[in-house]
Amino acid sequence: MTITYTRGDSIHETEFVSGFCRTTLPSLLSRAGLSDADADSVVVDVIRRARMLAALPGEYADVLATPFLEEVSQHRPVSAPAWLRAAVVVAVRNSTLEEFHALGGPIGAADIAAITEAATNPLRSLLEQPGKPVNSNTLTGLDVAYPRAWACLTALSNVMESPSGGEGSYALPQAPQPELPGVKEMFHADPSSARPVGEGQPVVASGTDPRFDQALIHLLRYVQSQPGSVVPLSALSRLSRNSGKQLRVLEFLLAHQATIVTTNYLLGPGIVGVRARPMAKPDSYDLRRSMKPTRGLGPTHTKLLKSLKRDHF
Repeated sequence: MTITYTRGDSIHETEFVSGFCRTTLPSLLSRAGLSDADADSVVVDVIRRARMLAALPGEYADVLATPFLEEVSQHRPVSAPAWLRAAVVVAVRNSTLEEFHALGGPIGAADIAAITEAATNPLRSLLEQPGKPVNSNTLTGLDVAYPRAWACLTALSNVMESPSGGEGSYALPQAPQPELPGVKEMFHADPSSARPVGEGQPVVASGTDPRFDQALIHLLRYVQSQPGSVVPLSALSRLSRNSGKQLRVLEFLLAHQATIVTTNYLLGPGIVGVRARPMAKPDSYDLRRSMKPTRGLGPTHTKLLKSLKRDHF
C-alpha cells in the first residue's frame, strides 16, 4: 500500500482541485446545507491537506494513513485500494469538514460518505502525479516528535501488508517521558449519551479539535497512575482525527506501557496486531458491539478482549 510522490506541476491544474474541489465538493456541501462561506473554508482546507499529503514520502504517508485503514474497510468505492481510501480520510474526512459534522452540524454521515467516495479517484490522480513541496507542512516531523507512536504504527503498517493479519513485535524506542497536556490545552466537552465503559465518560467533541477534553484527560491520568493498562477503543480515530494529536496521545499511552485494543488493531509496547481481512466495521456508538467479533484476531488480542468482556462488558 505504498503511495509514490514526485514533484513538479501545479496542484491547481489537477483533477482533484479543478474537478473535485472546485466543482463536486462545493455542490455536495451546498446540498448538505452549508453556506457558500463555510463551504469555501472546507474546500480551502481540503486543498491544503491534500498538498501536505502529496508532499510526503510514500512510506511516511503510509504510516499516517494506517490508523484509518480499519474505518475505511467498507467505504465506497470498495474497489479502490484500502490505502487510497485511508488517504482520503487523512486529506478530506479529517479536514474542517469535521467541524460541520460534529456537535450535530449539518453534515451527516451520508454526506460524508458521498464526499469521500467522490474524492477517491481524483485524489489518486493527484497522489500519482507530480506535485510540489509545501512551505508549511504540519504532517511532517511527527516521527521525531513521537518516536514510540511512530515505531508502533510503522510496525502495524508492516503487519497490514499481509491480508491474513497476525501479530508482530517491534522495539519500543527510548525517549523522554511525555507530560500531560497543560491547562491551556484543555476544554470541557458536553457528555455523550453513549454507554460508558468502566469509569470513562464519553463526550461529544470535534475529532479534529487540537485541545484535550475532560474524558481524554481522565484516560491519560488513569494510564499514568496505572501503568500497563488496557485501553479499549472502537477505532484509533476515537483518540483524535488530528494526526499530530493522535500520535501525541498514542506516545503517552505507550510510554506508560498501555496496550490499545480496537475493533481490528492491537497496539502495545513491543507488540502490534491486525485482524485478518475482511476487517470488522468499528461501531463508534457501541464499543461493546465493536469488541464482540474475535474471528481473525491474533491470540494476544483475543485474550485481551476476553478479559475486557469479563471485567467491563
